[in-house]
Amino acid sequence: MSKRLILILVLAFVVGITVAAFAEVQNVKISGDIKVMGISRNDLILRQSGDDTGTIFRDYVNPNEYESPITAILSQIRVRVDADLTDNVSTTVRLLNERVWGEEGSANSGETAGALAGMGATGVSSTDIDLDLAYATLKEFIYSPLTLTVGRQELRFGNALIIGDVDTNNFCAGHGVATAASGTILPKSLDDLSARKSFDAVRATLNYDPLVVDMVYAKIDENTVDQSDDVDLYGMNANYALDKVTTLEGYYWEKRRAKVSGTGTLAILGGPGLSDPITNLADITRVIGARVQYTGISKLFLSLEGAYQFGRHIRNQFLYPDEASNDGASRQRDAYAVQLMSNYDLSAVTAIGKYLPTLGVNYTVLSGDPYQSRSKHYRGWDPMFEDQSGGTLFNKIFAASNCQVLNVAGSMQPLEDVKLTLDYYYLRLIKAYRIENGLLVDRMNLTGVFGDPTYVMKAGKKNAGTEIDAAVIYDYTEDVQLGLSYAAFMPGNAFTDPNSETAQQVIGSMKVTF
Repeated sequence: MSKRLILILVLAFVVGITVAAFAEVQNVKISGDIKVMGISRNDLILRQSGDDTGTIFRDYVNPNEYESPITAILSQIRVRVDADLTDNVSTTVRLLNERVWGEEGSANSGETAGALAGMGATGVSSTDIDLDLAYATLKEFIYSPLTLTVGRQELRFGNALIIGDVDTNNFCAGHGVATAASGTILPKSLDDLSARKSFDAVRATLNYDPLVVDMVYAKIDENTVDQSDDVDLYGMNANYALDKVTTLEGYYWEKRRAKVSGTGTLAILGGPGLSDPITNLADITRVIGARVQYTGISKLFLSLEGAYQFGRHIRNQFLYPDEASNDGASRQRDAYAVQLMSNYDLSAVTAIGKYLPTLGVNYTVLSGDPYQSRSKHYRGWDPMFEDQSGGTLFNKIFAASNCQVLNVAGSMQPLEDVKLTLDYYYLRLIKAYRIENGLLVDRMNLTGVFGDPTYVMKAGKKNAGTEIDAAVIYDYTEDVQLGLSYAAFMPGNAFTDPNSETAQQVIGSMKVTF
């Protein structure tokens, strides 16, 4: 019996039990939040409006999606209902609407009609209510240590280097289709700010205190129902509390894009036609890793994580539109990531302790291999479903791959209800771009998202740039929070004209929680 058939039978059994679990509701809790953001972004593609990019710059999307300035008011409304049916059975449903003000009844302009149809998302409207969470929790399922969670749920493990956000801005949902995993209604210039982070998943949690083991299956993208072209996620995460100050974590995850067959030609919104056979092989990313967290030094948090990726990387323009050729059907993945995170609470320092200051230093290395490498090994890090960079600009401009990032972060509270934060980022490429026969090669769509713009790079240079993020947060009441943030990304010498302008962002926000 195949693994897929066994999985289907298990799911049918679980769903049957869940559906049959009608019982008197013991407790119902309703909660939610309303967040409104005023957003201004300038030079998001590192060039000013109207700059001539010649033939090197290629836009696969409507350039108005990224031309400066970008101004919008965005609202995100969530309503959550938690119901306890019995001591061991509970359900959670959360509805989400996120939309740009004034965009009544219009689909994401960055998505073509074909892309929407491919997702089964016909008639998408900015006033639609999305199902953000919808899952049932069965405690002590079959036997005491096991908890089963079935349905649309959030998944986040460790520091979210691997698993945290289903529509991380690196992800391309379909084969040659410019969509995000969630099909968000937000325009592409703002889709990195989406509040959606939930997965359609089955999660089995075994709690053998101090060891907790999670086993997960998630359907990332169904794509075409009657074809074997799905994107699935499998994995296991084990968390062990060695003592009161040391936590050990180990994991294995596999992202599999099922095989497709045939050939085709790609031409989107005036872009170049790309002809390529679609390889009859699955694109597979497997990752194993470990993390140790230590809090044994007073007021100091330390975390060290390392991960290794292997599997099969398909050389295919339908998956990676900037592949210049298909000189090999596939390559062996051989990538790595190392991350050190630290945070020190300085409240014990007499002179400044009353301001509750903190200082953090984080360092991340993600291996890189531009797509046109002739090696039989592909060493580019796949960000999988990371959720670490929030709304910072560099996370929108390019994906978490082929770079090392140094982050120095500080915060303080000059007043009881006011918090100030400041982040500095320095980014450097692991592998520089190069020139062959007088032409720049290894040039790729830096976001990794099919449909986003490419940038003009300089051969041999590794300085990707620096970013400054500053924010002030004011707790107006216990339920109302006001915020104002500023970010600026300054390209390094790895970028060249016309993509050398500083990208800037200002966001003012109000959040009400109930």
